Amino acid sequence: MIELEQLQHFITFQECGTLSKAAKQLNISQPVLTRSMQKLEEELDVSLFTRTKNKITLNETGLFALSLAKRILEDTKDMHKQLIDFDRKLHTFAIGSCAPAPLQYMSQKIAQYYPQKTLLTEIKDMNVLIKGLKNKDYMMIIMPYDIEDSLIESIPFMEEQLYFSLPLSHPFAHRKSLSLKEMDGERMLLMSNIGFWNEMHQRTMPHTKFIIQNDRSIFYDLVELSSLPSFTSDYVMKTETMPQNRCIIPIVDKDAQATFYCWYLKENEIKLKSLLYNL
Repeated sequence: MIELEQLQHFITFQECGTLSKAAKQLNISQPVLTRSMQKLEEELDVSLFTRTKNKITLNETGLFALSLAKRILEDTKDMHKQLIDFDRKLHTFAIGSCAPAPLQYMSQKIAQYYPQKTLLTEIKDMNVLIKGLKNKDYMMIIMPYDIEDSLIESIPFMEEQLYFSLPLSHPFAHRKSLSLKEMDGERMLLMSNIGFWNEMHQRTMPHTKFIIQNDRSIFYDLVELSSLPSFTSDYVMKTETMPQNRCIIPIVDKDAQATFYCWYLKENEIKLKSLLYNL
């Protein structure tokens, strides 16, 4: 039976040009390589080499065998990759989201109903999420709008409302509500990796200087200690302790409100039945 190691020896010989160079490349002795090539010919029942006193080269059949050997090894690598991916998908639950709050909420639900799964989460651009769902890279994605598609189903599962978090000394601190336009032009603290909310802030507040923070703990320290405005949301206020030296002002714009939908492939509906029923 032909062994993959023999095919690798065969290909390495052709790449190196001589048995001695190939043996050195493969970290084996030249006699071992010679026997491997001879055994390959015996297994295939054809002659692959033209042999002279001081030289060995591939004959026409050998050149054809070389192309087949390369294809077999490439197919083997591809098989290994596909098996790894398949096994990973069996034991993981991959979810992509357009925003952090619904991802946190959904992650807790998934951990509850699929405790045996390893949870993989990420926040990505919405076009990347849709492509990933269709390619089956995700079991589900979270989007801020509904969809009608023959392959994809979607259900709403949570809403999020943004608020301004203002220091007590801010001129608008005692307002009952504010618009994004009214606050445009100030310097504001903003967390990074907030998905589609980031695009909304940039679009609706083009004159605002956003001071981006990557570390969540540092961000909350700055919110508590600095005099800079920031954003929060009803979900954050329910799940985290809010500083006492801040006024929380509702934002009236529709852009500051989102209904999040769980998107999944219809073919996976049975697998997700327990989770979907309890959203």
